[in-house]
Formats: sequence, structure tokens, C-alpha cells
Amino acid sequence: MKVQFFGLIDKVVRNALPIYQYDPVVMPLSALRYAHLHQEKLGLHLPFSWEELSYDRSGELIHRGLNDLAHQKPNISLGLSLFNAESVRSILPELVYHIGKMEFPEDSRELLDAYFEAGAKSKGKVGVMIEPKELSVIGTRILGIKPGSSVYDFSCGYGRTLVEAARFNSNVSVYGNDVNHEVVGIGQLYCFMSGIQEFELDQQDVLELLTYEKVLDRKFDYVISHPPFGLKLDQEIRTKYGAVRRDATIGFVIHALDSLKEDGKAVVTVTNGVLFQGAATGQIRRTLVEDDLIEAVITLPGGIFSGTAIPVTMLVLNKKKEADRKGKVQIIDATSLGERKRGVTVISSHEIDQILDCYSELKEDKKLSRILDVFEIRENGYNLLPSSYVQMEDAESNIGDVQIDRSMYEKSTPTIPLKQLVTIYRGLNTASSIDADAIQAKVIQLSDVKDGVLHLETVENYGIRATTREEEAEIQTGDVLLTSRGIAMKFAVVPDLEGDEPFYLSANFIGLRPLPGVNPYFLLAFFESPIGESYIRALRKGASLPILNVKDIQDIPIPKLSAEEMVLAGHSYKKAKDDYTQALEAAEQMRIAKLEQVYEKTGLSRGYKKKR
Repeated sequence: MKVQFFGLIDKVVRNALPIYQYDPVVMPLSALRYAHLHQEKLGLHLPFSWEELSYDRSGELIHRGLNDLAHQKPNISLGLSLFNAESVRSILPELVYHIGKMEFPEDSRELLDAYFEAGAKSKGKVGVMIEPKELSVIGTRILGIKPGSSVYDFSCGYGRTLVEAARFNSNVSVYGNDVNHEVVGIGQLYCFMSGIQEFELDQQDVLELLTYEKVLDRKFDYVISHPPFGLKLDQEIRTKYGAVRRDATIGFVIHALDSLKEDGKAVVTVTNGVLFQGAATGQIRRTLVEDDLIEAVITLPGGIFSGTAIPVTMLVLNKKKEADRKGKVQIIDATSLGERKRGVTVISSHEIDQILDCYSELKEDKKLSRILDVFEIRENGYNLLPSSYVQMEDAESNIGDVQIDRSMYEKSTPTIPLKQLVTIYRGLNTASSIDADAIQAKVIQLSDVKDGVLHLETVENYGIRATTREEEAEIQTGDVLLTSRGIAMKFAVVPDLEGDEPFYLSANFIGLRPLPGVNPYFLLAFFESPIGESYIRALRKGASLPILNVKDIQDIPIPKLSAEEMVLAGHSYKKAKDDYTQALEAAEQMRIAKLEQVYEKTGLSRGYKKKR
């Protein structure tokens, strides 16, 4: 029945309403049906039978029934008021009849979740983003909600996280805010139909609270919230932890702390930029670390939210840490977990248990979890990206699937920082189409590097500023190129340049110019190795468009070899690549020859003529 709910509603309503307007009609009627089914246990006295409501073509009795229920249950009054009979007058009796056929159990959460999730898939990007159940399960179990406590979600959406919190421990009071009054109303009905006893959801803009330094009239034992991503601010917000500028995400973290009691604990889902961004966000992160308010950083795989591949992190905040956690931050890198199913990354119950076991037992290993002290975080510029600390990973590489341990590499291999072997330069931004002073020049783009080879014959002309100096992004024979932005990682050595026409790197690349005695193919061998790619993955920052900065790669540890050893390694690596290419070409020629023999013998070759 739960699978059929949305389909049944859609069949009745689709010709009367656009899909994004279903909820304000369906949810109040469903709540009224739920109240009829459970009125005795809920202590309700409803004036009309469902049969009477089924014959109400005007909607007058339904509105009276909704108003009477709102009077008896004030905490769902906003949700019930969303219903507008005029919008579905032509199908009202049929809709009421079909909802009357639904058997809403006392805890209708699973049925409603199936309805919301089916609706979200049909709506696409229209409507409310439905947070994955895994986030709420992980968050509530990390909080360890105690009986008699209070839980707050300042971006509650439909209230699914609050319901999970109340189910974790039935003797709790849950409170929620959201900026959208319709969403709040539907959330009220969701909590009601999930059998939650103590709940209160109100319309409130969290950013308004921060901007005008408003204080809630109560503090909470726990806060758990999954606020919206990428919300930009129109003005700076000043807080006691520092200024919030542009990206509102760090502001949500501050609001969570402001809403806690002195011994309170919070889990807030954030985008990963909060973990490494500098400027104002970096200053606030530094303050939170130094004040010992961050207990754990749990980074999850990309794609757990439907419709976006953005990876997210659950930030665990604690105003009163246990003794064994004081002065420490636990980093859990769960980005390798999960399985892609129907466009969404799903974290299994076993993997959830893995994460929770790591957290609750304060476990440390090289692959999933590290325990950092404040001194190590300081040395790393208050960067909290797990990839900067958890150095073991499973990865695909040019030699097959491997398990990488960068810490073991650094301990067992003599190394030298990259900056002592090369001069590093940036690619340049091409000129805009309206730049009158632009000149045309050959500029290398991502598409010009294929299978580790720079194809100079495909490089096209682009506009560059007339003031561009030769030393700015102009490549030379033997330079090593690294992609600086984008998901794909590409590396190449610049081949012999013929002619006098210069070639320039675009901003998609970083150029490395080997110092005398440094072999470029040795460097290429390093960067294309499992270890080299691992360092690049760890240093790239950003969600939808990873960025690699010049300053971040300067200290990558390269094996410390003599000039002769580098030449030998580089020559062997280049020969291996050349031999592989030649073998592929020979195999391809053999394949074609064998096929042509078959076509000749069967007469098929008489029907075509090869182009020369």
C-alpha cells in the first residue's frame, strides 16, 4: 500500500494540479483521515463521519472538519490550514473517497516517506530536497538522545529528522523551524501522522535570527539539522565567533551552538567548503577548534542527496566533551562507503554501523578514522578535510585496484619537496570576447591532453591579454602539466616544440618546469602512480569542481633520487608507455587484418571500399 500511495493520488489529481502543489492538498486530507482512524486513542471528537465528508462536493464540511481538528490539535493548525478546496473542487469527492481507502497506521512514517520520495523523483528539481534517512539515523545515534530531553532542528523541512529523533527515544520533545510556511505546515502533519506526541514546528528564518542577533526563548539539549546548500548572503553577519560572509553555511553552525544548553551537543550537515575555506570562514573554524567545540568531522560520499553529487560532512559539536575527547577532533573519512543506486548513493546499515562504531569507540586507523590533537590541526592551517589526515585509501590505478598508505610511503622512502625540483607556474585565463586588446595565441585546453599525451596539433587559438608576458604560462619542451580543475586528473610531458609560435597553458593546468638534472618523465611516473594520484586527490578542494592550487602542491614529497637515477627511472617509464602504445597499434592492425580476411572469404568485402 505504501508504494501505491503516490501513484493513487497522482492518478486522481494530475489533471487538476501541477505536481508541486499536491502536498498542500493531500497532506491535510490524509491527516484528517488519520485522525478519524485513531480518534479514540488521540482523544479526539470529530463532528463528521468520513462517509459524510465523501459526499461533500463544496468542501464546506471538509473545511469545518479541518478547523475542528485544528482547534483540538493546535500544533498542526498551520498544516491543516493549507487545504484549499477550490483548487480541487472538480475531483474533491473522488480524492476524499480514495484517501478514505487508505489505512494509515498509528505510525505512518514509512507510508509518508514513500509518498515524499516518489514525489521528489517526479518533481525533479522542483520542491523540497528530501534528506536521506541515513543522515538522520547517523546523527541521532551520535547524539545519544536521553529521555526527557529536547531536540531542535532549525531547518526542519518536513520534519523527518525530528521524527527520527523522537523515535530514538520516545520521551523527548522536538522543536523545528523552517523559513517556508508551507513546508512547516506539512512537517506538522508528518510529525502528527508519525505518532509523535510532543512536537512544535514554527515558521522562522534562521538567517534573520543571526543577522539581528535575536535569541530563541529556549535552549536545547540537542540540535540536529541538514540546512540548505549554497545559500548566499546579501550582507555580512557578525557573531561572537566572527563574521559570516557570502556563504551562509558556517552561520548555520554558529546558530546550532547558540541554540544549545551549556552541556548541549549538535550535529549539523555542511558542504565540505566549511572544512578548508580561508578568510572569514577560516577564522571562525579556527575559533571553534581553539575553543574545543568541534568533536568530530564525518565526511560522507558524494551523491547521497538526490539530484546533486555534492559530498557533505556531518559536523559534530559538543559544548561539554567527555574527558577522553577534550583537546581532540575525530576525523572520519567515509567517502569510500556507499553504493550508487538509481542515481543516489546509498549507505548500507552495515556501513552506518562502521561509522558509528568508529565514533563511539573513538577508534583510530589509517583508512577510516584519525584522532587529531589541536597542535596537528594548527600546523595544517586549521584544515579539517579528512583527506588531509586519513592517508590510507582504496583506489583504482594504472596498475589495477590498490590500497594506498601514504604515511607508510613517507616513513619508508627518502623524499624531497616538489618545489625543490621544479619551478611551478599557473595557467592563464583567456580574454573575454569584449576585450579589445586581446591577441590570438595557441592555448592548451583539457581536451588537448589524451591518454597522458599532449597533442599540439589539436591546440586552437584563443584570446589572451596583450599584456601577457612570455614567462606567464608559456610552455617549454620538457615541462610537466597537471590539471588544476575538474574531476578528471590529467598529466603530460610537453614534447619537442617545433617552430617559433608560442603555446600557453590555460587556467585548467599547472605547469612544472624541471630544474637542471631533473628528468620530466620521472616526475610523470610519480604523478601517474597510485601514490602521486593519491596526493593530488587529497589536495584538490571543492565539491562540484575540484580545484588544485599552486601553493598546495609545493610540498608534495617526491622520491629523493640522484640525477642519474631519475634519468634511468624516467627512461624506463617512457619506454614502458611507448612499448604499450606500439603494442596496441600492432594489435589493432592485426585485428583489422584478421577481420578483412573473414570479410574477403565470405564475400562481404565486395560491398564496401576502404577510404585511403
